[in-house]
Amino acid sequence: MKKFSVRLLVICLAFLVSGCLVWFGGLAFLQKYTPYQDEVVILTSSTITDDKGTFTIAHIGSEVPQPSLLILPGKTMVTVPDGYGEYELGAILPLLNLEGKTEVYKRAVFSRILGVPVSAFFALPKPVVASDDFVQLRRVLRQTALTKLKQFELPWQEAALFPLLQLNPADAQATSLAEAQFRLQAALVRLVSRSELACTLAIVNTTEESGLAHQLATVLEQSGVRVVRTTDTAELREQSQLISDASRSECAWIVPLVQAWFFTPLEQKPSSEVTNEYRAWGVVFIGADAH
Repeated sequence: MKKFSVRLLVICLAFLVSGCLVWFGGLAFLQKYTPYQDEVVILTSSTITDDKGTFTIAHIGSEVPQPSLLILPGKTMVTVPDGYGEYELGAILPLLNLEGKTEVYKRAVFSRILGVPVSAFFALPKPVVASDDFVQLRRVLRQTALTKLKQFELPWQEAALFPLLQLNPADAQATSLAEAQFRLQAALVRLVSRSELACTLAIVNTTEESGLAHQLATVLEQSGVRVVRTTDTAELREQSQLISDASRSECAWIVPLVQAWFFTPLEQKPSSEVTNEYRAWGVVFIGADAH
């Protein structure tokens, strides 16, 4: 009984210390150990109000020389893919939640809107209305970090995002989606190693919608993927596939970047016969489930 009491006391003290660190801005200490490498994270509201608040884009990770934030008005009009049409940025996540869309689908929607692979999104409980002030965002990050600590989870995402909220908000403002895309794409230029240069990709569009292969290639090239061929074929596939040379583990970093563009989980298969035919490490077949 005494041992149990001591153990419980140690756990409570550890939680108390962690909680104090989080509440008083100590999240920054976790950033140097972050599992994120080169990620784009969206911060947007999961609920909808008359004021759509702000739409925030974070570029974070241990391989990012200068992590950054971009802020757009939530009322910015954009074209939502998959036939949705025109919507305000701040209304997109609530809309997709209402329709019961999966996390994979939501990431794909934001990836196509921004033109870069989106790794995750941070769903805020309500719109952040003060675009010139990070006080509300800091409060939300602290609260979610404390919730994770109560569940004995380390708040990695909050730790990576929190230091960015010490920056000057004026430097993060973007006047339009086009400006945000330009700044984000410039920051995402990835330096690849010599072994990664051999991780080439071919993209084959099997659908009737032209331009999809080029669209995916543009997104991937922003993240350092070498696309050596884009083509169309009349051989329609219902499900999109990534066929690759499974023996080359150094190319695995490409897989989540490709997946970020697709609405459904990407089927993956090994086949040296197919990769040899296209003279690439991997071949992406865009199927009917991609549009």
